[in-house]
Amino acid sequence: MLANLIKKFQRNNDQHAFTEIVKVCQSDLRGYCRRLTAGDLAFADDIAQESLITAFQQLGKLNNINAFKSWLYRIAYRNFLQQLRKQKEVFVEDEIVVEIESQHENEQMLLQLMRHLSAEQRAVITLNFTLGYGHDEIAALLEMPIGTVKSHCKRGKDKMIALGQPTHLGAA
Repeated sequence: MLANLIKKFQRNNDQHAFTEIVKVCQSDLRGYCRRLTAGDLAFADDIAQESLITAFQQLGKLNNINAFKSWLYRIAYRNFLQQLRKQKEVFVEDEIVVEIESQHENEQMLLQLMRHLSAEQRAVITLNFTLGYGHDEIAALLEMPIGTVKSHCKRGKDKMIALGQPTHLGAA
């Protein structure tokens, strides 16, 4: 379905097709951005919106339409890093919630734990554990050496475990 929408957009610059593409991808993209920003919803929404604008502008140039989601996540990651450089903002660390009573609280705890990780660790952890990408795919997506990806994954996971997070980091 997504591939057909992308083809339709590329052939006719069909605005309606792009609207449908956004509907299909928006939730996953926003979740990825939320984790990159350690729960800063406004910042995450800004990154997601900028990423979709870039995707709209560049989609005609995408040759491998089956790699659309990876391409979109790469755009989001680059936008995230660019915004960090612009803002030079340090995320404020909040108190970690110890008692978890609902799925919402699990997500909040995960987002708080993510604040303790570097931007690169958040990106790798989210792509690996939440979105199911392998180390090789993450290395290509984030344009990092495979060893660096493995290191970020291991260090980020170890830090989260030390802070009390179980090793299973499933999707929210």
